[in-house]
Amino acid sequence: MKNQLRLLPFLVLFLTACASMNDKMTPSVTVIKDQFDGSVIVRQEPVSAASSLSEGWHTLGFEWTQNHPDVVFLQVGVSGVTNVMGVAFNVDGEIIENISKASTLTKYGNWSTRRLVMSYADFEKVARGKDVKMKVMQIDEYSVSSFGAANSGAIVNSKFEPFLDELWKARNG
Repeated sequence: MKNQLRLLPFLVLFLTACASMNDKMTPSVTVIKDQFDGSVIVRQEPVSAASSLSEGWHTLGFEWTQNHPDVVFLQVGVSGVTNVMGVAFNVDGEIIENISKASTLTKYGNWSTRRLVMSYADFEKVARGKDVKMKVMQIDEYSVSSFGAANSGAIVNSKFEPFLDELWKARNG
């Protein structure tokens, strides 16, 4: 027992290092200028939006463009070949369902994704929520994943603040 207690600090350090390395190996926020009209685009490529393996295996990416300053485009994904029909969020008990399809295309492959659009105000609620449930709807079923401060295992948690920081800079010059 005494030897096991000696190993405990090393185990905690190892798990912490693995978690931070996982975050470093995922895509970070990028800021680009549109080659067509010079407008600013702030983009976070999709990352895991599930805090545990027992939840729906979802990804979430987001993008803001200077040409559409009041909305954020979402890229919602599920594992496998399926039709992603929509998404809804439960943010600390508040249901957000007014999320529109931005395109009719669902990409297939190892991940099926759909591009959707929601208001900037609702996106900020999702980004700052403590307990967020994401419901991804398919043709005849849905699955749920969770993230936010109360659900620390989701990689997407660490992506919101840098995205919002860059978005604030882009919006306020």
